[in-house]
Amino acid sequence: MTEPATTDTHATGERASPGQWLHTRQQPHRRWLVLSAASTLVATLATIALAGLVAWAVHGTLFAADAPYLPGILLGGLVLLALRYSAQALRDLAGHRLAFAVKQQLRADLLRQARHTGPTRLAGQTTAGAWAEQFQTRVDDLTGYYARYLPARQAVILTPLAILVAALWLDWLAALLLLLAAPLIPAFMAIVGMGAEQIHRRQQEEENRLAGHFLDRIRTLDWLRRARAIAATEAEVVERSHQQRRLTMRTLRVAFLSSAIMEFFSAVAIGMVAIYIGFALFGAIDYGPAGDITLFTGLFILLLAPEYFLPLRQFAQSYHDRAGALAAAQTLAPALASPSDPMDPAEASAPADEDAAAPWLQLEGVTVHYPGQRTPALADLDLAVHAGAHLALTGPSGSGKSTLLAVCAGFLPPATGTIRRHPMARHFAWIDQDAHLFHGSLRENLQLARRDTIPDAEMASALQQAGLPLEAPELPDGLDTAIGEAQHGLSGGQAQRVAVARALLSGHRLWLLDEPTSALDPDTEQALLDTLFQLADVRGLTLVIASHHAAIHQRCPQRLELAPATPEAHHA
Repeated sequence: MTEPATTDTHATGERASPGQWLHTRQQPHRRWLVLSAASTLVATLATIALAGLVAWAVHGTLFAADAPYLPGILLGGLVLLALRYSAQALRDLAGHRLAFAVKQQLRADLLRQARHTGPTRLAGQTTAGAWAEQFQTRVDDLTGYYARYLPARQAVILTPLAILVAALWLDWLAALLLLLAAPLIPAFMAIVGMGAEQIHRRQQEEENRLAGHFLDRIRTLDWLRRARAIAATEAEVVERSHQQRRLTMRTLRVAFLSSAIMEFFSAVAIGMVAIYIGFALFGAIDYGPAGDITLFTGLFILLLAPEYFLPLRQFAQSYHDRAGALAAAQTLAPALASPSDPMDPAEASAPADEDAAAPWLQLEGVTVHYPGQRTPALADLDLAVHAGAHLALTGPSGSGKSTLLAVCAGFLPPATGTIRRHPMARHFAWIDQDAHLFHGSLRENLQLARRDTIPDAEMASALQQAGLPLEAPELPDGLDTAIGEAQHGLSGGQAQRVAVARALLSGHRLWLLDEPTSALDPDTEQALLDTLFQLADVRGLTLVIASHHAAIHQRCPQRLELAPATPEAHHA
């Protein structure tokens, strides 16, 4: 039973903005933010104490009657340095742990939402390449926001405030200069950030399209080769990659611009403070506290001035992480939104009776709607499939055969109705018209049937039962035979036999088949059906087959005939 994914919304029920969505994702892990803030404050206090120690040592050495005890000062400085860098390391660790926790939960939610939506609807919403790009790259785009930007935002508040209080205690005029210089930087950063988010959004949208485009071309590579379109496709992919490169360079230019603005204004502000202290020490300024300034006061403030602007510089360097995260959030938030089905799959399915005589699959009043279609694909359908049954789903194209099979598999949640599954039917084997074999060896493709390691002898036995013995000329290297793109080296019938062998190795007794022989010639179809139904009789398999082929209908004692665009279906 699938657990529904969490929907991120306002308290009013409306869709959250990207910034609010990012804040919502961090809430369950805010303990790491608390640790980051505490570490930042400890590091700041250690820095202030270290600056005071250095200023006092210099002032005492030059002007005090008794020179300070330098070994003690050195030891104290080393302790404060160790405390400062330990606290900063702990802050960095807290930020990365926060990012890891958020990304781990987000990927779990994406997987849960994909299961909730089902592969049928998911395939209609996005391509496999775009979904994989979201799952991997877009989630990774949040790393900088949680690991660097949020700790930097805390530091940009806590550190300058603490230093400002220390400076204000000694010289309010120097503190005022620092205070007046600080707002200039966020103001210009905000101006740069307005364009940065739009650039990041365009870059990420292009990355998603490029990933889906490239994967689609890889999948159709054999067809493109036969159509002699390889050169044109290659030029198209190169042009799309160049467009992505140009967008990436624009993003980098914005990042460098923000850092340059930060460095310029911080240097100007530190220079203003240095000029004030220099003139005050020479007696050229006697306004306010300037007339009483000492070397200790001036040196202490000068040592803290770069530390005052350091968090602002770090904040500027991480500001583009925020723009990238906001753009990623706009892509990820809709992917986690609940589908528009009126019922949740957890509510639409109910556990079946564990009695051996109970149906393996029982559907009651099941209705399925596809988005954008007024007529339901299935309407108020009842169906019971018992153990050992051989059921053929028949009807013309568009009648809902594949839809019903997807509902039985759990690939497609119904809008209304109840689905009950016997415990023995909660795991099943799926075989469709195009057996999907991955690039690799035959052994690797068969190993997908189970998690535990399958012995070679068991694989060979399953292939033998499926009608494709290892001695077949199509398998020159036995289980090590390489399988390439589009089942290279195997015919359609042989690929289907590998799928049958993989289903046998899984040990599941419920098999769901969607047009398993539609791509085969009549002789190959008959041979495969002979093998399939013989195995079903010997092993007591339950078969549910969606097909419009008469050869399958004749072999199945039970049939469910569906009519297109009508809710009625009768059991023959």
